[in-house]
Amino acid sequence: MATEKEEQFLYSIIQDFPYEKWFCEKHYNRKVLNDAERKDYLMLVDRTIAQYSESLQVLKEGLIHDINMHDEFHEIQRTIISVLLFATITMIDDMVVSKYFIMADKDYDKRFMRGKMKVLLNEGFKKLYGFDEKTRQKSEWNKLASILKHFPDKIRLQHEKISSLLQKQADTSTWWREERNMETHLDAEKLYDSRCEELIESEVMMDSMKLFDTFQAVYLFLKNLHGCVYNTLVEKYYRGELI
Repeated sequence: MATEKEEQFLYSIIQDFPYEKWFCEKHYNRKVLNDAERKDYLMLVDRTIAQYSESLQVLKEGLIHDINMHDEFHEIQRTIISVLLFATITMIDDMVVSKYFIMADKDYDKRFMRGKMKVLLNEGFKKLYGFDEKTRQKSEWNKLASILKHFPDKIRLQHEKISSLLQKQADTSTWWREERNMETHLDAEKLYDSRCEELIESEVMMDSMKLFDTFQAVYLFLKNLHGCVYNTLVEKYYRGELI
């Protein structure tokens, strides 16, 4: 029978997620949502945004808590929380952009939102993983490499698997680099041509989900990392090393 102390804290479950399923190629079918489906989708998006945004304040507080502590443990913890904050905000922003794209009922508004979505898709993946050695060294994913030696083999194997999947994503897609450049540099002629391209709603939404799913895989891995850190604290508590 568990003692009162043992009942106070439970270990976090470290899961072996099938990460590859979040990297499957998605194909659009030119489906146009009817009014009821559009309403249901917007409700789902709002619930998703609310679910993820609940953690933002906690993550921010986690970054500044014990900010003057620079021992190995606190540096590891802050690294994980920092990348987790980035992943969470990007996932939320992706959902918000897709929401207003679906809500737009004027042709130009919809084309405008498609363009801004392409900026987020490109910048989001570039900051997450990068497209070449230069951007990869500055990526959020690369921040995790320096702390992996402190984690068990199963975590390092998960990291290797996701790294391979991210590399494939980087090699097989431009992640809308040209569209991003047009939108951010305001090249009027090219921007006009881009805005005039055929607009297929389901295709745009599949592009949005490509980023969200990629980040979802990373988010789950980060939750495992955080779980390992939490379990270390639980073990220390049970050994009487924490007051």
